[in-house]
Amino acid sequence: MRALSYEETQNALTAHGLDQPRGIGFAFLDPARNVFYDWHTHEYHQLIYAVDGPTQIETEAGRYILPQGRAAWIPAGARHRTLITAAVGVSLYFSPTAVADPTARVKILAASPLMREMIVFSARWGLGAPQKDVLLATSFLQTLALLCGQWLESELPLFLPGATHPPIRRAMDYAASDLSAATQTGALAAAGLSERSFRRLFARDTGLTWQSWLGQARIMMAMGLLSEGRRVTEVAAEVGYSSLSAFAKAFAQLAGEGPSQFRHRHSAAAKPEVS
Repeated sequence: MRALSYEETQNALTAHGLDQPRGIGFAFLDPARNVFYDWHTHEYHQLIYAVDGPTQIETEAGRYILPQGRAAWIPAGARHRTLITAAVGVSLYFSPTAVADPTARVKILAASPLMREMIVFSARWGLGAPQKDVLLATSFLQTLALLCGQWLESELPLFLPGATHPPIRRAMDYAASDLSAATQTGALAAAGLSERSFRRLFARDTGLTWQSWLGQARIMMAMGLLSEGRRVTEVAAEVGYSSLSAFAKAFAQLAGEGPSQFRHRHSAAAKPEVS
């Protein structure tokens, strides 16, 4: 995992054209892999779609988990940093006035089939797209912006409390890079703290123990995967549970229902409506 400095992050924003908002918007496939962008803001609203792997977004309030097949809304001016894993993601940017009544905070969205297809399709219109495509691109992006008003109501509860102490943030970054393999031993090494100091600072920052925080992170990732219709046994292994019964118990404690029931309810809700 490569952590970009503030200067490197700003250079990346400039390369993508985010320092000079113009037009209704644009989109691109993010070429970054296993990269942690430093804290930054931009004048565009951003809609990220995770095509084939998870991403995480951190704000001052905490961390948002973006599983594969879900989308994240980052409003213009929101200070954040983003962890891009070894996955493909599409970033779509809207001018500040393009979306009516945008929310003032980051949200993880359910991503209906229509949303997914439209976001991926929009990736052909980056900055400097052929002039002949301008009218089509503008019309398409205007429609997408109007639909965002509805999509922002489909929030998923994939949020974790953050930390103010740099050592605790390092431990969280370590876990975020591979939730299934993260351990307390690895977290202590990343934080550079004794176990006693680590436990004290972690509880002070988050109100949780390390194991509770990690368990919540894993279950939240599982929620996103199950919403895609993935099999329960497959998801349990992917988020770090070797015991299916332990996974089901932990999932029910956090979600209020078993993983099979959650999978059925949310994957059914994601199917396109027929009128």
